[in-house]
Amino acid sequence: MSEFIKQLIKQSPQKGIPYSEFMNQALYHPIHGYYMKEREKVGKEGDFLTTPHIFPVFAKILARFFSRAVAEGRVTPAICEIGGGDGRFAHHVLREWEAFSPATFSKLTYYVVEKSDYHQQRHQQGLTMYPQLEYFHSLAELKAAAGAFHGIVFSNEWFDALPVEVIEQIEGQLYEVWVSIDEFDELTEMLVPVKDERIKRYTADYNLELRDGQRMEVPLVMLEKLEELHDLFQQGMMVTIDYGYTFEEIRHPLHHRGSLRGYLRHQLVSNPLLHEGEMDLTAHIHLDSFIDKGKRLGAEVVSFQRQHEFLLAIGILDLLQEHEGLNPFSDISKQNRAIRSLVMDAGMSPHFHVIVQEKGIELNKDQLFTSGFWMNNG
Repeated sequence: MSEFIKQLIKQSPQKGIPYSEFMNQALYHPIHGYYMKEREKVGKEGDFLTTPHIFPVFAKILARFFSRAVAEGRVTPAICEIGGGDGRFAHHVLREWEAFSPATFSKLTYYVVEKSDYHQQRHQQGLTMYPQLEYFHSLAELKAAAGAFHGIVFSNEWFDALPVEVIEQIEGQLYEVWVSIDEFDELTEMLVPVKDERIKRYTADYNLELRDGQRMEVPLVMLEKLEELHDLFQQGMMVTIDYGYTFEEIRHPLHHRGSLRGYLRHQLVSNPLLHEGEMDLTAHIHLDSFIDKGKRLGAEVVSFQRQHEFLLAIGILDLLQEHEGLNPFSDISKQNRAIRSLVMDAGMSPHFHVIVQEKGIELNKDQLFTSGFWMNNG
């Protein structure tokens, strides 16, 4: 991977490439890219953890939430999960949905969009008992097959893994930060005055003025993917779970150097140029532009909350069970502990946002869900 990227740089007229190109190759190169390799990435043997991977109850409560939306006629009985990974989330959703609402489950189609052949194979091997599953490598592939999608679009920590541009303000001048090679043949950064009109429009449209020495990611690929997604997604609900920050939060000194970083064997790596193709790369999504872009494409926000607030609102406490046993390793004990962990301020949930958008649906919140989901809507 390192040699491939260096060759790209040496062959480029500027002897450098944008960060987005570096990330695209490091993460998604068909052979050497991090996400495309045949190795564990999530869990104890991988590099990072996700909520569905740790807590099966997370998928269970979402299965009930999804099934209620279908039962009440809000959405078509179809799910499009983007970035399906190894299939753990889908497994728990399907199993819980089948038990909780057999009538709606019998009509369900579950599309999985997963770019990696390795993850698709892992997904399929663990879910052979569910014929309603269909697999695609991209949104374009799904659109070619289905034409349009009506139902529920779900993603968990997918947008944060998309390539980003990086900009920095130095002595009143705005620069793009590119990746180049130093005199020791090592990857390094180089500054290029901003010429990309898309970056200029983005900063102007959202009135983003950086302080001197401040660095920020610009999510141009995210905006492109949202356009592609909404070209496919015509009617229903879109549930996005990810970490990110608002434009107001970007101005906080804590974010002065941006959020692009790597994760390798559960350790944060502040230099994203290290371990090319061997570690995960991620950047916080811009929540304001994500929501604004969706609105421009016809998707209205009906809920925007921290993950623990969202889980409480859709009834996760209903899954707590009383038990008299003293075994702390029983299934009931483990699930009860997981629920408490998911709703505690000190847990991982406050770090994530849940954005629920609806498209092509008459917005009448009084009739949305009998569970009272929207009573505490942020």
